[in-house]
Amino acid sequence: MQECALTTIKKTSPNLIIGAGLTGLTAGTLLAEAGRPCVIVERESEPGGLCRSFTLDGIVFDLGPHVFFIDPETPPGRFAVGVLETLPVIRRPFAFAIQARGRMWKFPNHFDFLHYPWKYKREVLSSLMKKRPPLPPGPISAAFELSEKSGQSLYELLFKDLFLKKTLLPTNALHHHWLARVDRTVDNELEPYRPGSRAAILKRVMKKLREKYFYPEKGLQAFTDAIKDRFLAAGGALRLGASVAAFERRDGRITAATLDGETLPVDNVVWTAPINALNATLGADFPRLPSVSMLLVYLTYDRTRRMKRPYVYTYHPDPALIFNRIYYPESIFRKASPRDREGLCLEFNVSDDLKTISHEEIIRRCAADVERLGLYPASALRQTRAVELPACMPVYGLDYEARMRETYAAVRGIENLYAVGRQGGFYFCLTPGAMSQGIKLAERLLGQSGPG
Repeated sequence: MQECALTTIKKTSPNLIIGAGLTGLTAGTLLAEAGRPCVIVERESEPGGLCRSFTLDGIVFDLGPHVFFIDPETPPGRFAVGVLETLPVIRRPFAFAIQARGRMWKFPNHFDFLHYPWKYKREVLSSLMKKRPPLPPGPISAAFELSEKSGQSLYELLFKDLFLKKTLLPTNALHHHWLARVDRTVDNELEPYRPGSRAAILKRVMKKLREKYFYPEKGLQAFTDAIKDRFLAAGGALRLGASVAAFERRDGRITAATLDGETLPVDNVVWTAPINALNATLGADFPRLPSVSMLLVYLTYDRTRRMKRPYVYTYHPDPALIFNRIYYPESIFRKASPRDREGLCLEFNVSDDLKTISHEEIIRRCAADVERLGLYPASALRQTRAVELPACMPVYGLDYEARMRETYAAVRGIENLYAVGRQGGFYFCLTPGAMSQGIKLAERLLGQSGPG
């Protein structure tokens, strides 16, 4: 891995990007390709952030998102297409399911709705046809949004316990923006809502019903590695295994950063690491924003025949199951995966109860739950691995916007500092949203003629 010697770039006062995830790599690549000196600093030993991959027992697994979607009519879609053109890519129709009450509830729904028990169909149809009541005063909860759209019974069955397991918040305390993943500016504000025409909305809905995902044949890290290669080819500098210890400030600007005992003059600073860590570095005493840590348990099993896996992942709201989701690499790779074994990735978010349990015990319980679901007996288990991703998922409480205004006060008080991306911008987004943040940030720095 190419790294940079800080002594060779000190004279350039580069744009400094903290974090080599999708947002940081996208912003850095566009800046470097525009001729702007740029340094990306990453505390891990490899770039990629949540878009990293590894091989266990001959099976490719990912951290974080498992597949991603591209709309080539959008800026992040065009950027992604340009990256993917250099890679062998798998494209398949997307499907997932929620397992509850002895059946799989399929999404996108297609015709599965026709097979719903009548009680659920009646409530869904009633929700679609009735005139929506006036919105309640104040923030809208996920509970209100979900029950209004799906009906109370389906909400109770599929969503109430599932989102509690995913966010560690009851749905009546979770802001519906977390579900909608509303877009944000590089100034940490909500993007203005731009309602489309009925025809445009119908077009988007129909597209979702037959949407295909993109997946690099060698794993998601191949995608972030390709962006990293573009960044380096454009003259960008990458520093791995390093972190920012302190900033020097003058006249409302950051003038230099201390990296592992060395001082680097800077032009702008882009922070994509957790916002709470940035405020600690700045010495700013602001409320901490709540993020959930994720634990991923990877299991491989002996098998004598291939099992059809129609879903990329299945959600499991049952509180008796320790995990909330199972991801199936077999659904993506199919015949390209090993014939004599299969891998499963079990995902759950770390509650206070789980913090007191060892990874070994969690793996044992996961294997027992897999057997309980009828997927594989514990005796067929081959290899295991557990990976914890600290504070990787922002969670929006009902008061999150007010809390963000407080938490980002220090950032807004510094002219050349930007906190963006999933963790830096406290923005719960998927890969297109992360790339969009990097594109917006690069456009801001390339186009600004005055204070940022």
